[in-house]
Amino acid sequence: MNRGIILLLFVSVLLCIGCSDTQHYKFTLRGNLEGIMDGEVALLKPFKNEVLCSTRIEGGKFELKGCLEAPGQFGLKVGERSFLVFMDGHDMRLDGAYESLSANDLKGSPANDLEREYRDLINKEYYGRQWPLLEEYKQADDAGDVKLADKVMTQVIRLEDTRYELTREFARQHPDNIFSAYASEQIGREVYRYAKGLYEVLGAKVRESQWGIALKKHVDDLVTSIEGTEVPDFTVTDEEGNKVSMSSLRGSVVVLDFWASWCGPCRKEMKSLRELYKELEGQGVRFVSISLDDSEERWKKACEEEQIPWLSALAEGGWEKSTIRKALGIESIPHIIVVDKEGKIAAKNARRNILRERLEEILNKK
Repeated sequence: MNRGIILLLFVSVLLCIGCSDTQHYKFTLRGNLEGIMDGEVALLKPFKNEVLCSTRIEGGKFELKGCLEAPGQFGLKVGERSFLVFMDGHDMRLDGAYESLSANDLKGSPANDLEREYRDLINKEYYGRQWPLLEEYKQADDAGDVKLADKVMTQVIRLEDTRYELTREFARQHPDNIFSAYASEQIGREVYRYAKGLYEVLGAKVRESQWGIALKKHVDDLVTSIEGTEVPDFTVTDEEGNKVSMSSLRGSVVVLDFWASWCGPCRKEMKSLRELYKELEGQGVRFVSISLDDSEERWKKACEEEQIPWLSALAEGGWEKSTIRKALGIESIPHIIVVDKEGKIAAKNARRNILRERLEEILNKK
């Protein structure tokens, strides 16, 4: 064994065994693998190549011991295979055939086990209902049947409530598992009602996890842009280079359509908006499409292709740096916000027939 290999093994032992005062989660991960006799097992920071802990595979077997700040999700690299796992067990095993090795083979982690259970539930009760609708929507869209496409896409959008309810009940049944916090944070990023409802069912300990803290931040951030709050005043630039402020639109019901040239679903959404625009012409509703493009050139090219008949403007900062996107809690597009005549948010992420129904309510309100 040469000097370099000896040094590498020595460093690996230090990485695995050395614990600091801030590291409170100790674990052991043992494995017996088929199809690989030697190599390395390494625990990585998720989505990064930074090694937290590593050990050698000898004769298909390995033992990895380590200390971490807290249980969580990590990358696990076994030889040349890599996948994400949840680790919160103290004595875990990874056994199986190397060629098909995956997170499903990790045993002894309650969070990893729960992730499999949740995935099966969501695949059956959410995606199992969503996939046929998306196929029906595609057929209607390809045929140019805007009304049917709107009807089906509305059903797809309303399924988000189903996913939220499934996740909330799942988290309520497992309030002290870190996976509940992880799943809740994923669902609660954009809708205040979702974020608040999910946070309420989490146990005190998992609220202190990275996902519990992130979910609480969503609750705090989104409460400033819920229905009934005044929309922040902001300024965008129209296609002629003129500045347009939100306050200048006060007195009309305003439909704010947030989109980008690179967003295919956004451009599909405009087909529906065109029909609604025609229906509501002359009824005091103003449409404004606000692009979150980073490139003015690409935005203008998309505007020319779409021939948008209403006000089209570009937000400063693009997707990453747009202050209005962040202020309104927009994490995905298309995202449509309705602002009433008093400048207050009347609906968020209201699309297709949900948007149509909300506008009818506002316009018919005495």
